[in-house]
Amino acid sequence: MSLQTTGTPELSVVMPTFQDAQCLELTLRALTRQTLPPERFEVIVVRDGGSPAGYAEALAAGAGLRLRLVEFPERRGRAAARNEGVRHASAPLLVFLDADSYALPDLLERHLAHHAAPGGPAVLIGRRDEIGMAHLPAVLAGAGPSALPRTYPHGGDMRFPDGAPDDDRDWLRLGWALAYTHNISLPRAPFDEIGGYREEFGLSYGMEDIELFYRVDRHLPPGVNFAFDDGARVVHLPHHKDIGRNWAEMMANTRTLVTLYPCLEWEFLSVIVGHEATRRILHYRSLVDECVRRSSCAIGPAFARLADRLPGPRVLWVGTGSDRVDLPAAALTYDYAAPPGPTNFHLVGIAPPIPPGSLDAVVSVDFWRHLLWPELCQFVKASALLAGEVHLVATGDTAPGMCVADAATTEYLRRALAAEYTAELHDVDGLGRVLSLRPRPPAADPAAPGLPAAHEAAYAPA
Repeated sequence: MSLQTTGTPELSVVMPTFQDAQCLELTLRALTRQTLPPERFEVIVVRDGGSPAGYAEALAAGAGLRLRLVEFPERRGRAAARNEGVRHASAPLLVFLDADSYALPDLLERHLAHHAAPGGPAVLIGRRDEIGMAHLPAVLAGAGPSALPRTYPHGGDMRFPDGAPDDDRDWLRLGWALAYTHNISLPRAPFDEIGGYREEFGLSYGMEDIELFYRVDRHLPPGVNFAFDDGARVVHLPHHKDIGRNWAEMMANTRTLVTLYPCLEWEFLSVIVGHEATRRILHYRSLVDECVRRSSCAIGPAFARLADRLPGPRVLWVGTGSDRVDLPAAALTYDYAAPPGPTNFHLVGIAPPIPPGSLDAVVSVDFWRHLLWPELCQFVKASALLAGEVHLVATGDTAPGMCVADAATTEYLRRALAAEYTAELHDVDGLGRVLSLRPRPPAADPAAPGLPAAHEAAYAPA
């Protein structure tokens, strides 16, 4: 189906749809009310399989638009549907909406104006307000922006539960992490150059849009490639969803992406969503940069004094300066001072893409002292799944924000972690204090001693 007017449009709206004709009808009707004249944009709707019931009425609501319907006989997933929509697009600018993204009147005009201004970021992220059932009648009646809430509980953008962070624009350096495709625009050229969406996501829910814009960001020149327009609004229409299944699929997709991109940005997205994820990522990026600048968290002294006391060579060493150490071939590192590669990941260690039980030990040199408490607990838990023992080395180094390593503090940490692990503190000459942790056996006696005798002997003075 194609309803065309003459001339070349300035932007193409691409929307996938699956079994949500009731949403599409409202969204197309909203697009007929745009302040941008209809001859200046086109709309490509891709029906991703499913029943055609209700779609004739939905498409009729878009009368007067440059509207094209593309249909898949069988469902292929949102990534494939969006790619197909782009193949049928003719404008140099792409605006991605979802069928449930009810556009407020000046939405497309704002997207076009952003890209018409010279020198701005290549990608514009718009706002999406959630609405409650109490405001559905206003949408059905075609009410204007003043009738649609912007705050919780019947509104608000789920990425910014406390409001858009206008006072802190640093997050836009990581704009891809919040680049949800329900309201976003970019020139077509970089989209085509990176090959569009990864269709390997198939029918699984979530992260295909974040992954796309991660590649867009890496493809574009370094800098801030994202902008956010709080006034470019859509309203998220109610539709049926299986929240539990969606969340499980999104987390599974993210774990796959951590394997593809083993860097702390994706690692945090596997456990935190929304603006809080960008805040944590920026926080740890700054800590990592400082460690590299100061050449702190040095692996060398720890390797020299601990390597022969560990149960094997398959050790994950966390710190910096691994290039100055003759590590065994079986070793892995988290060393930000060295280039990433198959044995060196740029991770914090809260969700590492390493098989459980594949290591002999994990040793973190001082970097663990930078972690916030939730991340320290996650790091220890994740490391304990990888190896039979985890060693947290505290040297005499100090830095702003780093946990001190005096006797009272390290003893408190030992007692806190002893709730789940056997925990022992050791003073190692020429290195510092080492907090050694081993997972408790499922049926272990809580009063049982910590490390086995062999490991106790390993830490005896040479």
